[in-house]
Amino acid sequence: MIAIVENGKVVETGTHHNLLVTSTSYNSLFSMQHISEECQTRSEVTKKKTLPIKEDSSQDDEQPDEPRESKREVKELPEKEQIQKKETHIFFRIWFALTEKEIIKTTIGSLAAAFAGISKPFFGFFIITIGVAYYHPDSKEKVALYSAIFASIGVLSLFANTLQHYLFGIVGEKAMTNLRRALYTATLRNELAWFEKPENSIGSVTSRIVSDTSTVKIIISDRMSVIVQCISSIVIATTVSMIVNWRMSLVAWAVMPCHFIGGLIQAKSAKGFSGDGTLAHSELVALASESATNIKTVASFCHEEQILEKAKLSLKRPLRKGKTESIKFGIIQGTSLCLWNIAHAVALWYTTILVDRNQASFENGIRAYQIFSLTVPSITELWTLIPTVLSAIDVLKPVFQNLDRCTEIIPDTPDTSEHETIKGEIEFINVQWHLLGKGGAGKSSIVALLLRFYDINEGKVLIDGKDIRYYNLRKLRAQIGLVQQEPLLFSCSIRENICYGSERASEAEIVEVSRSAHIHEFISNLPDGYDTLVGEKGSQLSGGQKQRIVIARALLKKPRIMLLDEATSALDTESERAVVSALESMKLNSFGGTKVTQVTVAHEAFHNNKFRYYNCYGQR
Repeated sequence: MIAIVENGKVVETGTHHNLLVTSTSYNSLFSMQHISEECQTRSEVTKKKTLPIKEDSSQDDEQPDEPRESKREVKELPEKEQIQKKETHIFFRIWFALTEKEIIKTTIGSLAAAFAGISKPFFGFFIITIGVAYYHPDSKEKVALYSAIFASIGVLSLFANTLQHYLFGIVGEKAMTNLRRALYTATLRNELAWFEKPENSIGSVTSRIVSDTSTVKIIISDRMSVIVQCISSIVIATTVSMIVNWRMSLVAWAVMPCHFIGGLIQAKSAKGFSGDGTLAHSELVALASESATNIKTVASFCHEEQILEKAKLSLKRPLRKGKTESIKFGIIQGTSLCLWNIAHAVALWYTTILVDRNQASFENGIRAYQIFSLTVPSITELWTLIPTVLSAIDVLKPVFQNLDRCTEIIPDTPDTSEHETIKGEIEFINVQWHLLGKGGAGKSSIVALLLRFYDINEGKVLIDGKDIRYYNLRKLRAQIGLVQQEPLLFSCSIRENICYGSERASEAEIVEVSRSAHIHEFISNLPDGYDTLVGEKGSQLSGGQKQRIVIARALLKKPRIMLLDEATSALDTESERAVVSALESMKLNSFGGTKVTQVTVAHEAFHNNKFRYYNCYGQR
């Protein structure tokens, strides 16, 4: 039975011979095909007279027909982007959910980071103590004791920092791995319509999985460990200084903005002063590149002096900019040092007041302030790290939205038939597929609906009299073979590409399907045979060779339904006849002698009376 589809509707049905007599459109299509075949045959005869025969390497094979618009439009599905609203903040999901199994490493790493942070205020505490110890009668013993304490703090700090970054590095790597695995799994579970949205292009999805997920490692390994260290340093510094002298501690906090602002200004000015030297000297780089490329022309015209003059002129602007930046940098550096000296002056002045009032000793006053002054870098670093963590969390929002998204077509629903074997009876009931543009008449939409790439809004698609939505999606697709117009291969060997349809296939089965697809002889003549690498997207093979490997891959699944979506359009005439002959000779398969239902989509009318064929012909 052949059905002619125009504008999304079946206009005529019948056998090949009946339609040749009764159908004008079918007769026209069939006649045009024969004219095209005769012209191609004559062209091949002419080529054979002048050129040696070359198997499967014609230009038609290398440059197949231009594929149909990849962005074919189907009826827009209602928006069901059901994003589960997570009340838990992304930060806590990163810190607890992704590192749940690494709680011991996280705890030990946090303790190590906390101890590493303690070293700074303790260093400020003992540096004043050792200075005062020189004025005691037993200074030798005290200096030796405090020197040993200094050395111990340094060794323990080295051990704590090493342990901190090692453990947080492991936790960050595993968190990134867990997130990538979960995101990759969630991405593969999405329906096909999700991938066709502009925001889910190949580049966006790849960047999300590879680049965005690496932000988790940056947050945990590079940021959180340092944040824990800085918080520990600030808390311990505040506590110790309050114990030593609470009045001086409050003054130290009061002058802290001077230290803090000075540090920020200095860090920002240093970053700005370094600038982009490549951008500033771009004119000189372009001139040097152009001169070196055209050196023969420059030398033949004796134009070297003019080139040097241009180079000198191009350096004047960066020189002026460098002078201005140097002045700015000097003023900023002076301002930051001025703020620091103001803070020191206020602290020393207030220390003298406390000593004069007998409210503190000189040693304790300076010690309380010194503890804070050595903790200022931790406060500055914490201030700069928090915004970077928040920015990184914003980058991860789309990632967690993908994780939380509920796919519209669930592959493994509990109420579907998991072990049911289909027979191949296909039926559409009250289904409309949308047709837009000049390219299609609804043919490929049928293929997409049969594979349940999309869910229909109304009506039913039946296989064996049963709605395909009640089949287990994985089991359903496992029994359907698909060969598309554009042959798609993976960057691996021919054997691995063929076995993609059935990983447990034996060597005999691989050879059998390769013979059926008329590709075995070609593969056998290759130096590495079936272990030959096909290159990226099969770049080492011609279009016809790739298509026949794809057909062999589909045949290896031993499908109950074979979908051929313009499967022969990329082949030359000889390869096309061989593949059509192979499909026609495939009368029975291994499912107890059951016939295979073939759905053939084609622009050209070729017939087959041995199978139940649904040939859908569109207009261009």
